[in-house]
Amino acid sequence: MTQILTQIENLSQIDSIFIFDWEQRSHDRSILEYSKLIGVFHDFNMLSSSIEKQMEFLNEHFQTFSFFDQNEYLIKDLSKHTADLLWYQLYHDVLSQPAYVTEDALQTMIHEFRSLYRENSKTFETIENFAREYRSDDALQWYLKKTFLYRMINKALKVKDIDQLYVLKSFMKDLTQCFIREHRKLIETGKEKLIVYRGMKLSRDQIEKFTENLGQLISTNGILITTSDHLTAMNQIICNQEKANLCSILLKIECDLLHMNGIDVIADLEEEYQMILFNSNATFQLVDVKMNEEITLIQLILSNESQTMKEKYINDSRRRIANISLDILFGQLMCDMGLWNQSQHYLEYLLNGSQLNNEDLAQIEYSLGDVYQLKAKWYDARKYYDRAYQAFNMQITYYPSGDITMMESLNNIGDLLFDQKQYNDALSYYQQALTICQTHAPYAINSVAFCMNNIGIILCTQQKYAEALEYHQKALNILENKSSLYQTGITDSLCYIGDLMIEEEKYSEARDYYRKALTLLENYLASPHINIADILNRMGHVLYHQRKYDEAIELYQQSLSVREKLDPDGNIDMATVLINIGKVLYETADDDGALSYYRRALVIQEKCYQSPHIDIADTLNSIGLALYGQKKYDEALEFYQRSLSIREKLDPTDNIEMGTVLTNAGRALYKKADGDGALEYYRRALAIQEKYYQSPHIDIADILNRIGLALYGQKKYDEALEFYQQSLSIREKLDPADNIEMATVLTNAGRALYKKADDDGALEHYRRALAIQEKYYQLPHIDIADILNRIGLALYGQKKYDEALKFYQRSLSIREKLDPDGNIDMATVLTNIGLALYKKGDDDDGALEYYQRALAIQEKYYQSPHIDIATCLNSIGFALCRQKKYNEALDFYQQSLCIREKLDLLDSIDTATLLCNIGHTMYEKYDYNATHSYYQRALVIQEKYYELPHINVANTLNRIGLTLYDQKKYDEALEFYQRSLSIREKLDPDGNIDMATVLTNIGLALYKKADDGALEYYRRALAIQEKYYQSSHMDIAESLNRIGLALCDQKKYDEALEFYQRSLSMQETLDPDGNIDMATVLTNIGLVLYEKADDDGALEYYQRALVIQEKYYQSRHIDIAKSLSRIGLALHDQKKYDEALEFYQRSLFTREKLDLLGGIDSATVLTYIGLSMHEKGDYDAARSYYQRALVIQEKYYESPHFDVAKSLNRIGNMQSEENEC
Repeated sequence: MTQILTQIENLSQIDSIFIFDWEQRSHDRSILEYSKLIGVFHDFNMLSSSIEKQMEFLNEHFQTFSFFDQNEYLIKDLSKHTADLLWYQLYHDVLSQPAYVTEDALQTMIHEFRSLYRENSKTFETIENFAREYRSDDALQWYLKKTFLYRMINKALKVKDIDQLYVLKSFMKDLTQCFIREHRKLIETGKEKLIVYRGMKLSRDQIEKFTENLGQLISTNGILITTSDHLTAMNQIICNQEKANLCSILLKIECDLLHMNGIDVIADLEEEYQMILFNSNATFQLVDVKMNEEITLIQLILSNESQTMKEKYINDSRRRIANISLDILFGQLMCDMGLWNQSQHYLEYLLNGSQLNNEDLAQIEYSLGDVYQLKAKWYDARKYYDRAYQAFNMQITYYPSGDITMMESLNNIGDLLFDQKQYNDALSYYQQALTICQTHAPYAINSVAFCMNNIGIILCTQQKYAEALEYHQKALNILENKSSLYQTGITDSLCYIGDLMIEEEKYSEARDYYRKALTLLENYLASPHINIADILNRMGHVLYHQRKYDEAIELYQQSLSVREKLDPDGNIDMATVLINIGKVLYETADDDGALSYYRRALVIQEKCYQSPHIDIADTLNSIGLALYGQKKYDEALEFYQRSLSIREKLDPTDNIEMGTVLTNAGRALYKKADGDGALEYYRRALAIQEKYYQSPHIDIADILNRIGLALYGQKKYDEALEFYQQSLSIREKLDPADNIEMATVLTNAGRALYKKADDDGALEHYRRALAIQEKYYQLPHIDIADILNRIGLALYGQKKYDEALKFYQRSLSIREKLDPDGNIDMATVLTNIGLALYKKGDDDDGALEYYQRALAIQEKYYQSPHIDIATCLNSIGFALCRQKKYNEALDFYQQSLCIREKLDLLDSIDTATLLCNIGHTMYEKYDYNATHSYYQRALVIQEKYYELPHINVANTLNRIGLTLYDQKKYDEALEFYQRSLSIREKLDPDGNIDMATVLTNIGLALYKKADDGALEYYRRALAIQEKYYQSSHMDIAESLNRIGLALCDQKKYDEALEFYQRSLSMQETLDPDGNIDMATVLTNIGLVLYEKADDDGALEYYQRALVIQEKYYQSRHIDIAKSLSRIGLALHDQKKYDEALEFYQRSLFTREKLDLLGGIDSATVLTYIGLSMHEKGDYDAARSYYQRALVIQEKYYESPHFDVAKSLNRIGNMQSEENEC
C-alpha cells in the first residue's frame, strides 16, 4: 500500500486519495502521513459520502486560472493564438448571436435533463419545478440555488464542454442577460469602486505561477463568486478540510465600475450576504503576491484589456478570412486550441442551424475540413474541403477583390493530401493556391510566401531538393524586402531551408540557417517564446542526425523548458519535443529514460487529441520499441497493438507506417518464440510494402530477412533460405558494392545452410559476410568475432578440425580484446575450441583446459543453475572419460545431472544423452548393472521424446545389448540388438556402417550361443562394409576374421582358412608392420592348420603371431603365454619334446609373473608339460605336473568334470606303466 501511495502522492493530476478496504485489514499508521489521503473506509456508503463532500469542497474552494501576457500580443498577429482568455471572451459574445439559440432550445434542455436524472428522484423533482416555474428573468436566482444547474454550468465552463454548454445554451443566454441587467443596476447606484475578496486553496506550484506572471492578465475559467466582506472570505479559508499540500489564499480584487465596458459585474449589497459575481468573461490584472506563513494575499485589479485583446483577435482573423462571423470564428478558435471534438460538434450544431447564408455555410464546411484533417480522418476532411471549395468558387461574388479564402481552402486540401502522402495531388493544389494568391492578392506578401513554402516542402519530400530550395529562397527574398513586417515569415522560410539541408545531410548548413532564424526571433520577440522553442527543437534535430546526442538533448531540453513556462499543462508541440528527447535516449540505449519521455508525450497527446490520432499511434509504437529494448516483449506487444488499432481506424486501406508497426509487433512475437504470430505480422507488413514501394526497396529486403528468421526458428530451413535469397537479391541490386546489412543476411543464409548440413554452402556465405565485415568494421569488432566462430562451426562439421581451430582462435582473440573479463559468448567459443581439440583426439588436456575456462565464465555470469553450465560439465566429463579418468568423469556428469534436475529438465532429450554418457563410463568401469540402469533411463526419455523410428533410440538399444552381452546374457542382448536393427532397417533399408555394427553384434551373441546363425549376420555385415568402404578397411578385415571363426567352429577349415587369409591380406595392406589384430588372425590361421594336422604351417603362423605380440606388448601378457603354449603343442605333435617343453615352460613362467598360476588355463599348460615329460619317460616329473594340474582343476570346477577325470586317468595310467616296467 505504501509503495502505491508513494508513487501517486506527488502526481499533479491527483488531488484526493480514498482507500476502500472491504477486507477490513489493519494498516500501518504511517499511511496517514500522506497529505492527499482523505481516509481508509470499510463501508461503501461512508466512502460515497466522503467523496461527495470532497467534490463539493473542491467545487467551492478551488478555482483555475489562465494567464495572458497582454504586452507581447499587442504587436502580434493574434489570428492563430489559442489563449483560454479568448475562448471565454468569444463564448460570452456568441451567446448573444441570434443563430446560436433556437426557440425550442429550452424545452430541449429540459428533455435532456429529465432523461439524464430520471433515476435521481431529488434532482428530477427540481427539474420538474424548473419546467413549471422558470422564466428567463429568473436565471440568476436558479443558478445561485446551487442545484444541478449550478454544478453543470461550473463544470462545463471549467473544462470547456461545448456539448453540455450547447444543451444549456438557452439558460446560459438568459443568465448572461441577467448579468447584463444586474450590472446596469449596479452602475445606476452610482457606486464607482468596489473591493471584494475570495478565500480559496491553491497548491504551491499554482502560487509560483502567480509570482512568475506579475503584471499579466488573468481569466478565471468560469463564474467567480466573491464577497465584499473580508471576514466572510477569511471564513472560506478556515474550513475543516486541511490538506498539507495546499496553501490558504485570499484574493483581493479592486474594481473601477465606471471604466468597465463589456464585462459583467453584479452585486447583491444587502448586509446579509454582500455577494459579488463576475461573469466568465471577466479579466483581471495581477498586481501583487504577498506570502506569509499562514495566508498568501493575491491582489488583482478588474481589467478591461481583455476586450482589446478580443477585438484584436477578431480583426486579425478577419484580415485573414474576410467577414468571418463571430460564431464560426469561435469554432476555429477551438480547433486551433486542439479542442477538436468540441470544435467539430460546435460547427456541426451551426451547420444544422436554419439561419445560414451561403457564405457562412462554405466557411463552416471549410472549418470542419480543418478539424477532420487534424483528427487524421482524411475522407471526411476531403469531403468538407471539396464542398467548401465548390461553394467559394460558385459564390466568389460574395468576396471582395483580393480575398484569399479560396487560397486557404486549396492550401488545406493540399495539406490533407500531404498528410495522406499523395504528394503529386497535394502539389497541384498548392500551385493552384499560389496562382490564385498571386492573381487576386499579390499584396498579401505573407500568403504568397506561405504558398511557396508549401510547394517547397512537397518538393523536399519528393527529394527534389534543388527545386524545393528555389521556392523557399523565393519566399525568403519576398519577405526580406519587407523585413520589418514579416519577421515571423522570414524565420519560417529560414527554418524550411534548414529542414531541406537536413534532408540533404548538410547538417552544418542547416544549423547556420536555424541560428540565423533564432537570432532574428531573439531580437524581435520577448523570451520565452514558442517560436524560439521551435527553432531550438530543430537545432537539436540537426545534432541528433550528427549523433551528437548530448548536445542534442541540451537543445531539446532548452526547447522543452520554454514550452513548460508558456504552457505548463502541455500541448502537441511540447509532446513532439518530449518524443525527440525520448528518441535520443533510445539511441543511447537509455530505454528507461526514453520510456519516461514517451509516456509524458502520450499523456499530452491523449489529452489534446480527443479521438484516435496518428501522432498517438506513433508514440505508442515508440513506447513499444523502448519496452522491446528492455526485453519486455508482452508489454511492447500491447503498445504495438494499440498503435495498430488506431492506424486501422484512421486508414483501413493500410500504409507504410502500419507496415513498420506490423514489423515491430512481429519482432516482439519472434522474441516470445511465437513463430506463427511473427510470420503473420511479417507477411502483412510485406504485403503493404510490396503495394506501396516500387521494388526493389530496402524495407522489403529487411522484412524478407525477418520472415526468413521466423521460418528458421520453425526449422523450415528451405523456406527460410528462399526468403534470405530474395532479400540478398534486392540488396545486391540496390548496392552492388555490398553493405553491412547484406553481411547480416549472408550470415543468416549461412546458418540455414549449416542447419541443412550443407557445410560447403554455409562456408561460402559466411566467408562472403566476413569479407564485407572486415571491409566496414575496424578491428576488433564483435560481429567479426561471431562470423569467425560460425566459420569454425562449419569447418568442424566438415571434420576439418585444424582449420576450425584457427577460426575459433581468431574469434577468441577478438573477444579477449573487447572484453578481457570474458562473457557468455566467449564461453561458447571456448567450448567450441574444446570440442575441436577433443575431436582431433590428440589433445584431451587442451580440450579440458578450454572447457574449464568456459565453465568458469558461465559460473560467473549465470546467477543460478543454468543449462549451459550443465552442458559444459557434460563436455568435461566426456574428455575425462576418454582419458580413462572415469571417477572424475562421473563426478562432472553427476553435477550436470543435478543441475538438470533443479531446472526440471530430467525428461529432456539432452538429459538422455547425459545418461548415456554416464552409462558408458559405468561400462568402462565394468559396473554393468549401473550401466544398464542409466541406458534404460535414457531409452525411456528417447522413446517418449522422439517419433519412432529414430536413430538415437537404435543406438541406445545397441548399447544396452552390449552391456547384456558382457554380462553373458546373450538372449536378452539379442532382443535389444534386434530392436536396434529393426529401427535401422526402417530408417535406411539399404543399410549403413552402423547397421553393419549391429549385425556384427548379433553375430557375436549368436556365436557365443554356438548358433550357426552367427555366420548369416557376419556375412550381412560384410556385404554392407564392402559396399560403403571404397578400399581395404580394418572393419572388413575383422568381419572376414569372424566369418573364419564361425566356419572353423563348423569344422569347415578350408573355407575358414580362405576368410582368414583374406583378412590377413587386407591387414598387411593396411599395416605392413603388423598389429595385435593381425596377430589374432595369424593365430587363427595357425589353429586351422593345426586342426588340419599341418604342424609346420601352424608353427609358422604361431611364431609370426608371437613376434608381433612381443613387439606390441610392453611387458608379459596372457596372449604371449597362449601363443607359447600353442607353439609347444605343435612341437609336441612333431615329437620335438625338448623344444615343446621350452615353450611350455616359458608360457608357465609368463603366467606365474601375471599371477595366473591358479587359473584353469595354467592347468592345461601343466598337463601339456606332463605329457611331454611322459613321452620322454620322466614319470616322476610327469606325475608332478599332472598332480599340480589336478589340484587346480579340482579347485576350479565346483562339480565333477571331464578334465578332472582325464587327469586322474593319466596319473593312473602312468602308475600302471611304471608297474609293468
